[in-house]
Amino acid sequence: MQILFLTPAYPPFPGGGERYVAALAQELVRRGHHVTAVTSNATLEKALWQGTPPQRPTASTEAGVTVIRCALRPFPGGRPALMGWRKLMVLVSMLPGNQTAVLSRMARLIPPIAGLETALASLPRSFAVVHGFNISWEWPLLVGWHYARLHRIPYVATPFAHLGTGHDRVARNSTMQHQLRLLADADRVLTLTEIEKEGLATWGITSARLDVVGSGLDPLPALPEPVSLLAKYRVEPTYVLFVGRASFEKGAIDAAKAVLALRQQGTAVTLLLIGQTAPEFDRFYARLDAREKEGIRPLGILSDADKHGLLAGATALLLPSRTDSFGIVLLEAWAHGVPVIAARAGGIPGVVDDGQNGLLVNFGDVPALSQALHQLLVDADLRTRLGEHGRLKTETTYTWTAVTDRVLANYQATRQT
Repeated sequence: MQILFLTPAYPPFPGGGERYVAALAQELVRRGHHVTAVTSNATLEKALWQGTPPQRPTASTEAGVTVIRCALRPFPGGRPALMGWRKLMVLVSMLPGNQTAVLSRMARLIPPIAGLETALASLPRSFAVVHGFNISWEWPLLVGWHYARLHRIPYVATPFAHLGTGHDRVARNSTMQHQLRLLADADRVLTLTEIEKEGLATWGITSARLDVVGSGLDPLPALPEPVSLLAKYRVEPTYVLFVGRASFEKGAIDAAKAVLALRQQGTAVTLLLIGQTAPEFDRFYARLDAREKEGIRPLGILSDADKHGLLAGATALLLPSRTDSFGIVLLEAWAHGVPVIAARAGGIPGVVDDGQNGLLVNFGDVPALSQALHQLLVDADLRTRLGEHGRLKTETTYTWTAVTDRVLANYQATRQT
């Protein structure tokens, strides 16, 4: 089967959604299918507003997947202007009447990928299905949808919808008029959790078009020697991890505040943050004094081996986010038998069973987050029980074999209708 993927970014871009797309594409290739992924050439998030040097689209074969990368135009005014543009789109979507045409034109900058439509037009029209990903950066999804409809090809969408804690500001960024129209017209909408499926149904997406396919865990890398790893990053043995974009919405600032509160009470624990940092986190961190910074350690983007090595030795993973549709890092922690503390928001409650394989707190509730962390720090039996139950769930439920089986079943269903 010839399959076309549309995604705003692709590895080595660091992100759970990007890794999801690549893992699915590679598993489809292993089964004998041909996957072409059309994307941007962003390798870091800042490229989505800073742009990349102008160039013609490039094609390469990566783990059997044909990857076509297009350059990004700079967003005028940078990240602040992009955030303002996004807020304006939300306001336009809330106006009376049908605003989909206006919003679709505005979405050409989310992100501003140059030559995307031209790249698609140059491809052979032999695809059996078009599959778009990530409705938070929806221009590739929209282009893929129009391409599929123009050539009468079935269209499948995996939105990675960030539905927050309900019909709140986070949800509005993924449920604007033009986004809902795309999802309502898609032949299938594939969600990662039952919660995401139910949430989209409340926004009017027909349940018959929705299916839960879940996520999987990549094979674990060989781990570095623990003592040398701790020495490399100057880390004391008792630490907890945050993995992902260190931003307010992801809960990184809440995680830091919770750890600082415990340290002020005399609890020896350090928070390590792996990943890119957002401007609001940088401002928060700059306000900390030298003693506080000893307990809050942003490490930046690490190799996969070092990330997993630090995960394996962590007391817990903290993911108090309201913008995760799933959170693959939860599976990574569980693979090492490490317990997780996460927010009762987005798709996370569809992954973490509170009290069974992790602890859930309300987004933004720093005292509750601090209390949950203290509970894990002092109760070794609880840590072991939660971590082992998480490991078992990962091994039995979250495999790329199972995900790909469900995705292929949906592809076949679109071709029969």
